[in-house]
Amino acid sequence: MKLQGRVAVITGASSGVGYETARLLAREGALVAAAARRRDKLEWLVGEIAGEGGQALAIPTDVTNSAQVARLVDSAFNLFGRIDILVNAAGVIMKIAPLEQFSDQEFRSVIDTNLTGAFYTSRAAIPHMKRQRSGTIVNISSRVGKLGVANIAPFCAAKFALSGLSQALGHELRPANIYVTTIFPGMINTDIHPLNPSEEFRRQLMTAHDVAEAVLWTCTLPPSLRVDELPVMPRQVEM
Repeated sequence: MKLQGRVAVITGASSGVGYETARLLAREGALVAAAARRRDKLEWLVGEIAGEGGQALAIPTDVTNSAQVARLVDSAFNLFGRIDILVNAAGVIMKIAPLEQFSDQEFRSVIDTNLTGAFYTSRAAIPHMKRQRSGTIVNISSRVGKLGVANIAPFCAAKFALSGLSQALGHELRPANIYVTTIFPGMINTDIHPLNPSEEFRRQLMTAHDVAEAVLWTCTLPPSLRVDELPVMPRQVEM
C-alpha cells in the first residue's frame, strides 16, 4: 500500500471528488478523516471504507465555519496522532447565471466554500505538519481557475484566488518539507452537474475517480518530483 499509516484529512468527502479521493486513499492504507456537512453521506462513506478493510472517521464539518474546521483537524490529530495529507475538495458553484443575478449571500457562499474553507483547513493543519517536518496539501481547483468563463464568475474568482493561495503556501512551506499542489480538472461528470448535460455528453467527461487518482499520484511522489500544479484530463494519470 502506497500510503500505509499516513493520515489524510479530506473535505467535501460526502460526494464527488472528495468521496472518491477518500475511498482511494483509504484503499492505499491512509487513515482518513472525512469531512462534509452531510452526516448521513459521511457515515455511508465510512461504512464503505470499513467494508474494504480501511479505516475512516466521519467528522461533519462546514468548511466556512472556522471553529468547526479547527475541531475537524484537532479530532483527526487526537485520534490518529499526526496529519500527513490535507485535501481541500469542498466546493460549490451555486448556479449558472450572469454576475448581476447573484445575491450577496450566493457570492459569499461560493467564495467561502471554495476559498475561505481552504484557508481555514490549511491554517489548522500546518502547525501539525511543521512539527513533524512533513506534509502534503492538495487543493482541488478547476480549469476555470486559469481561464475564466461566462456565467460562473464567482466560481472562477474563487478558483483563481485558490491558485494564488496555493502558490504562496508552496513558497512558505517548502523549507519545512511541506508540499502544496493545485489540481486543475476539466469538466467532471457528477450527479449534480450544473449544466445537466445529456448522457452522451457525460460519457465524454472526466470522472471524480480520475481526479482522485491524480491526488494519490501527487501524494506518493518523492520530494524531488513534487509539482506545484497538475492539469488533469480523463484517464491522464496512469497509476
